[in-house]
Amino acid sequence: MKIAEAWLSKTDPSLGQLIKNGSALDYSPFNKQPFEALVHAVIAQQVSVKSAAAIRQRVEALLPPNDATPEAFSLIKPEQLKQAGLSRAKTNTLHVLIDFALSEKNTFNNLHHYPDQDVKQRLCRLKGVGPWTADIFLMFGLKTIRYFCFRRFGLKKSYSTVQRTRCSALASRVRRYCGKMATV
Repeated sequence: MKIAEAWLSKTDPSLGQLIKNGSALDYSPFNKQPFEALVHAVIAQQVSVKSAAAIRQRVEALLPPNDATPEAFSLIKPEQLKQAGLSRAKTNTLHVLIDFALSEKNTFNNLHHYPDQDVKQRLCRLKGVGPWTADIFLMFGLKTIRYFCFRRFGLKKSYSTVQRTRCSALASRVRRYCGKMATV
């Protein structure tokens, strides 16, 4: 993240000022193991950031301390996940993810060796995992920086506010930034 901040500051003076003068970014949410990041992405589907954080805390309380492995998640009963705030669909998706991660034929722990598009295709084959969840996993689970920008409306909106320009006028500029950031 520090590399990305330095690159953005150098590339765009407006963003550089925001980064320099803004509050420090808490990097701890980004320091997750891949499976935990994928679970967090599922929890965050179609709910507010605040709701996702509350549900995530309740789910994490069901795990042994510092153990967010697929094995630890497999010990949580579906009823407990529902009580923590997960819908039946998300509970089912988590069980699909657990099976996927624990499968002998699967290469979950080696996903970082595959091209991003292959990872995305593999994940999107799983029930309950779509393009948004796969992109979030690539960003936060595999730390693939080129997915930091693409199709993130909130980022485009924020950037358009900084640049004092309309969101739609920024699409090509944001894509160009993403392409350059991929080489960072």
